[in-house]
Amino acid sequence: MDKRVSDPLFQPFQLKGLTLRNRVMSTSHACGLGDHNHMPAEAYQSYHVEKAKGGLALTMFGGSSYVSKDSLWASGQLNFAEDAVIPYLIQFSERIHAEGAGLMVQITHLGRRAETNSQNWLPTMAPSVVREIGHRSIPREMDRHDIDRVVKAFGDAAWRAKEGGLDGLETMTHGHLIGQFFSPVTNKRTDDFGGRLENRCRFGLMVHEEIRRRVGSDFIVGM
Repeated sequence: MDKRVSDPLFQPFQLKGLTLRNRVMSTSHACGLGDHNHMPAEAYQSYHVEKAKGGLALTMFGGSSYVSKDSLWASGQLNFAEDAVIPYLIQFSERIHAEGAGLMVQITHLGRRAETNSQNWLPTMAPSVVREIGHRSIPREMDRHDIDRVVKAFGDAAWRAKEGGLDGLETMTHGHLIGQFFSPVTNKRTDDFGGRLENRCRFGLMVHEEIRRRVGSDFIVGM
């Protein structure tokens, strides 16, 4: 008897409207195969298509895909800040679905973890002026315009994911901008976005409420 018949690892799993053929998945990571415009072109897609051919149920791509052009580093992130990504996503999702697997993406804003000395040369920003321990840059404190702009950018990126035929998305929080608002170590604000836990969660809630508003109730959203 084939052990896969009784092994829960090989049983289907229902996630909202998506039926996954087993419980095996590849989690989000930056594989560095994006083209020079930071798009998931042939090499990037083929890397994930081979996983789908191998039998996994879900492959997640785009570790730290950026929702805004002031969220960049040098490790080959994908660009979800422009509509130009949509045709690539349509082709990508069709290829993965043809192999019987699901496809999702990770989106983020790096906040103070972004780089200032490469690509767009934009200053970093964060909930508060707390120096980043990796590349040592000192971010500026976000004002309400920055907050509203980035919330909208998350919603726009999520809409692009849905338009591209993806099955869902996740946001990256730990160490990135949403998590920087969560943590009292990096959030020293005294306004409605700082201090008590309810206030520190406010930005993250705004982001996910905007994402849900843009993609509807059926699209899979994780954090």
